[in-house]
Amino acid sequence: MNQPFMLNALLGLTVCLTIAWGITLFGNRKLRLTLKHQRGNEQRLQHFMTSLSHHLRTPLNGIMGYAEYIHSSSQEPMVHFTSKIILENSLEMLHLVNGMLDLNKIKEGQLQLTLSAFDVYDLLESIRHLHQARATRLNVQLQISTNQHTTLKMTTDPYRLRQVLNNLVDNAITYNRPQGEVKLQLMHDDANHTVTFTVADTGLGITREVQEQLFTDQPAPAAEFPAKDKAGIGLGLTLSRQLVRLMGGKLDYRTELGVGSSFYFTLPIHPPSGGKA
Repeated sequence: MNQPFMLNALLGLTVCLTIAWGITLFGNRKLRLTLKHQRGNEQRLQHFMTSLSHHLRTPLNGIMGYAEYIHSSSQEPMVHFTSKIILENSLEMLHLVNGMLDLNKIKEGQLQLTLSAFDVYDLLESIRHLHQARATRLNVQLQISTNQHTTLKMTTDPYRLRQVLNNLVDNAITYNRPQGEVKLQLMHDDANHTVTFTVADTGLGITREVQEQLFTDQPAPAAEFPAKDKAGIGLGLTLSRQLVRLMGGKLDYRTELGVGSSFYFTLPIHPPSGGKA
């Protein structure tokens, strides 16, 4: 192989490497600019959603206040019925707005837990009482199951724990079948100082397509669930998993088509040293 050929080959290789380096450098620069632009868009979107949530809460609270006043003061059946519908739907929208606001706070690292000691059984009983009327109306049996029947003190954020359990119980009732059953179960592990919460239903189960969309920012619409005339599952599961994570646990599930679903998570009885999740 002669020397001119070798020089030409090296020159060609050098040119190729230079071009490749230039393409890589340009690609990395473009990628950094794209990521920077994307982060900026995400931050602007989060700020917009936070601002929108705050602005929506004020008129919603006003609508709920007037609807509740009309509902409690009027004896006319049609007015009583209509105001109840307005109140219930406004409450659902307020829950959605609050959920959006909480998710944005979590993404921005601004949501802090407020820790306090409370009796777990009292909390579970209040949740059962809250959902009992709706469960009865939908012909679903709602019950509490525990592995002990004494006072159990726990330290975490009771408001956030209640928020998670309310969402799970509400979903379990909504996506159940007539004459079905929802069980709010508590298992206390004294040796490991933990408590496991499970919300189980006897509904139709969750299809594989819907399972792929659980715990995401794009929740599955109602049409994809094996139930008719139901509202979408919303952001509740996404928010619930994030809240459970902040409290030191992980929200997970088991499901079987035609049998039902169970959502469960385990939390420490007392938070880690320092009191932060």
